[in-house]
Amino acid sequence: MNIKLTVAIAILAMESFALIAVTLWSLLAILQGNTFSLTSSLFLFGLLIAASLWAGNITFGLARRKRWSHTAAMVLQLLIASIATASFSGEFASPVIGWGLLIPAALGFYLLFSRQVRVEFGKD
Repeated sequence: MNIKLTVAIAILAMESFALIAVTLWSLLAILQGNTFSLTSSLFLFGLLIAASLWAGNITFGLARRKRWSHTAAMVLQLLIASIATASFSGEFASPVIGWGLLIPAALGFYLLFSRQVRVEFGKD
């Protein structure tokens, strides 16, 4: 197995687990009543469920060498990187969150874009 692909799959798996953890945290906050707006919290919870399922599906697709998963994984890394860059500024800026999201997303994108990984998915 290609080591770059293995590391990329591991990064996506960690991102998927992080999304699942945030989803569960969101559910716990809703159940405990720790929300300012129940409607907004439920909508966010729905988005987190969708993102968790999407990221998990992409991770499994990469592990099974499904051609579609390569492009979806690169898009996911770009989305995570955009959230990371937004975390560096604004009223609730958090450089720790920004770097914590940006570093694995950039590494994952680099690995997925490498020639060895692209060849595995017939993209080169």
